[in-house]
Amino acid sequence: MGLFRVLTIGALILAVPLVLITTNIRIAISEQPVYDYAVKHYGAEGASGIPESELLAANDQIHDYLVHSRSGALSISVLDQRGDVVPLFNVTETAHMADVRDLVGVLFAVQALALGALVALAVVMLVMWPPRALAAAALYGSVLVAGILALASLVSLAGFDAAWSQFHVIAFANDFWELDPDTDHLIQMYPEAFWFDITMLIGAATMAEAVLISAASVGYLVLSRPRGEKKATPEPRPALPRPPYEERQRHIAAPDPRHYVR
Repeated sequence: MGLFRVLTIGALILAVPLVLITTNIRIAISEQPVYDYAVKHYGAEGASGIPESELLAANDQIHDYLVHSRSGALSISVLDQRGDVVPLFNVTETAHMADVRDLVGVLFAVQALALGALVALAVVMLVMWPPRALAAAALYGSVLVAGILALASLVSLAGFDAAWSQFHVIAFANDFWELDPDTDHLIQMYPEAFWFDITMLIGAATMAEAVLISAASVGYLVLSRPRGEKKATPEPRPALPRPPYEERQRHIAAPDPRHYVR
């Protein structure tokens, strides 16, 4: 039972950062305004030569392709500034988008499994042990989140370009992600500056959630800690009434003459 408890608590501590980080990434991927923000605030129209309205319309298809894991290749046609119908992405960009779709599918599956495991572990702990055990595990998990985010922030601030490239090397089995910002529309729509900002936003949201979990856990642990029982103090014994002087003298024995003879 001791080993089972250690494994359960350890699994919940590890599940907390996994759930928070993957959930926030999933929210960012699932929100259409995130795609539109990239196009509107990073000069996508000027870099690509395609009207912003066309790029925003393309965002709808990109969002649907990734979130709903559409099969096949992503084929989007847009009107350029001359009014000609042109494909938005070339062959390399289309292949990379298929890789991104597959990666997003894996992320969504991991997030769902981690969330389900976290809920199941919490229920087991509430059934088998006092709620304080769950609060302590949640506190340790949130502290672990803070440590992971602090390390990731240092790496990103020290060299986001290198860290971003290394992520692509690990996540993808090909080099289709190496796009040219002068010619490839995909990176023009979602430049590296956008990815830096969205990464920092996800990190800040995750840190805020970790702080809330820590505060709630600490508050519960403080309020629910057992109070020590006060030691019982003996009641003072009532003072007995002192007999009068004559009564005290009556109980004193008369002197024995032998006391004075050596």
